[in-house]
Amino acid sequence: MTKNEKTLIYVAEPSKILCKMICNELEKLGFLVEAFTEGFSLLRKIVRESPSLIIASKELEQINGVELCNIIKNGSPKQGIPFILITTDDKIQDFWNDTSLVSKALSVSGQNIEALIQSVQDLLNCKYIAADTFFESDEDNYSKKELSPDEQISSWILNSMSKSEFFLTMSKNVIGLYNDVRDLDTLVGNLFRILYRACDYDIITLILDAQNARVYKTGIEFFNQDTIDEFWNICKTEYEQQARKNHTVKYEEKKFIQIVNPVDDLSFYFLPKTGPDKKLESYRAYTIKNGNEFVGTLHLASCRKKIFNYKVQSSIDFILPSLANILQESVSHSILVDKEYKIRTAFSKFVPKQVINDLLISDGSKELNNNNEKRNVVILMSDIRSFTSISEINRPEDVVNFLNNYFTHMVDIVKKYGGTVDKFIGDAIMVLFGAPISYNDNAKRAVSAALEMYAQLESIPCDQLKFPDGMKLDIGIGIHYGDVIVGQIGSADKTNYTVIGDAVNLASRLEGLTKLYGAKIIVSGAVSDELDESMNLLLLDSVKVKGKKESVFIYRVDEKPLPKDFSDAYEKGFKAYNEGAFNLAVPYFEKAVELIPNNKAAKLMLERCNEFLINKPENWDGAIALTSK
Repeated sequence: MTKNEKTLIYVAEPSKILCKMICNELEKLGFLVEAFTEGFSLLRKIVRESPSLIIASKELEQINGVELCNIIKNGSPKQGIPFILITTDDKIQDFWNDTSLVSKALSVSGQNIEALIQSVQDLLNCKYIAADTFFESDEDNYSKKELSPDEQISSWILNSMSKSEFFLTMSKNVIGLYNDVRDLDTLVGNLFRILYRACDYDIITLILDAQNARVYKTGIEFFNQDTIDEFWNICKTEYEQQARKNHTVKYEEKKFIQIVNPVDDLSFYFLPKTGPDKKLESYRAYTIKNGNEFVGTLHLASCRKKIFNYKVQSSIDFILPSLANILQESVSHSILVDKEYKIRTAFSKFVPKQVINDLLISDGSKELNNNNEKRNVVILMSDIRSFTSISEINRPEDVVNFLNNYFTHMVDIVKKYGGTVDKFIGDAIMVLFGAPISYNDNAKRAVSAALEMYAQLESIPCDQLKFPDGMKLDIGIGIHYGDVIVGQIGSADKTNYTVIGDAVNLASRLEGLTKLYGAKIIVSGAVSDELDESMNLLLLDSVKVKGKKESVFIYRVDEKPLPKDFSDAYEKGFKAYNEGAFNLAVPYFEKAVELIPNNKAAKLMLERCNEFLINKPENWDGAIALTSK
């Protein structure tokens, strides 16, 4: 830097020794230096004369360095003067320094004055100029009015206080937006009100970055379509340049009409400033970033010229960092809400509301895994009896309409008991109890659901269907409890949350056995072991279903208990039969048939005992091997 005696520097430092040292070093470089020991004298001098740079200590009396800086920067027309704040403390940075507009803050002692001198040279070399005044410049007013230095200082202080109060109010308003962070629409509406109070715009658009950009507008109702289209094209171009996406942007638009209710707030009622054919004369765009993350763009326009003065721009710039965080959090929450809604809509057709709640709002107490895992699950298989015969004599559209109605009734019951519909297989339904949400009483829930499914058959309208002679709507239900693999199963392109395992096959076989044994519902021994005495169970048989070598005890479940005489006779007959004493079993089964002649299971067991008396099976272990499904 060339030495220049006209370069005037003011130094305000209460320590005479340190002040003298600083002044000497500056004078060596050819600067004209004037020293002060307290802040008020310096401020009075600045009213009359503008230095090229100010150095002031935090420890000044009357008006300290931080206060002095804020008055000059926030309240005077001389905020372009570089300002260096110094202290003899080891720590120079604190809240008040950070929130002031100092050009440089330094800890200075007799041993490190060189750093201060270097900062002075740097600031003067780069011709440091601060932003324009927050308020409209008072330079002309000062030239027109004869104000004393004290009157001018008072004016500066009032201006500084006014600006600080304004920013404080803006900060409070923005902080208040946190109350609306879980409702993006409400948050944006309140933000538009805050901005309207700050700059009195005519039209505003906020574009928030998301998979589909969220667009919020207000004021467009006061302009013709050409003006609206022109404004939107400018906004869209600005957003897409900032977003830098490699794909076509899709927009979701939300319009606010009359964002301020005149009944609630007459003083800020949003009114058109001009007629509908008036053009926009002022425009500003602001990029909203949370750190390095792009949040969106804000666009304001007015029919008046030059409304975006420093006051407006600095106030919006002031709130943008906090605003970016609030908006980003609100957009993220809005996206989660949208996803949750879609999940609820999709799964509500198959899964009870409580299961969906447990999936979406899990506290970790319930087991929730997307990875494939081995788990004990109750599988319920339901099938309509002789549905092929029914379909053959009905129109396809009537069959489909009936099935939709039938499935609706059945799924509602399944959801009621906490089950999950895994899939529909033609007219069959596969239901899970224990996945994705498991309960302590999965088996009881499944059996209770099965009983209600059967009980509801009579309430399902079948008027549109024709039935073969002597036939009515009937179903069979098989239930088994066993290990399966649970998870997302399928190809790379398509997967389903389902279960795979031998337990599924056994549940299907049990459903098929309902026809053979004339039972509405058949459950395995594994299910029976989980039920209490409130369920009406009857041990039917021990079977080896097709494809299985191991035997399974099967039980009949009824809503009401069978006659006790019948149950006693059947149970004693089966005990003898299971032990291979077929001759002892015959009288009991005969009694059971006598008590209930149309009971298929009793008749079947009686026929089997009579056959085994003639052709005794080899290696009898009490279980009959079934050769059909």
